[in-house]
Amino acid sequence: MKRLLLGVMLTLTGVAGVSGCVVRERRVARPGPCRGGVWVEGHRGFHGEWTPAHWRCPGRGYY
Repeated sequence: MKRLLLGVMLTLTGVAGVSGCVVRERRVARPGPCRGGVWVEGHRGFHGEWTPAHWRCPGRGYY
């Protein structure tokens, strides 16, 4: 019983930890440095480091 309870608690902790990371992408009126690029607002990464706002270009990654 304790093993089952521990497994459920670990699963819920993992789900809660992953659900807190939200990144919003949106198109902006100003054209970016690449065709089809998406503006990504500043956000915290997986390890808590701050990533400033940037362009995400298809096929080229971050710009």
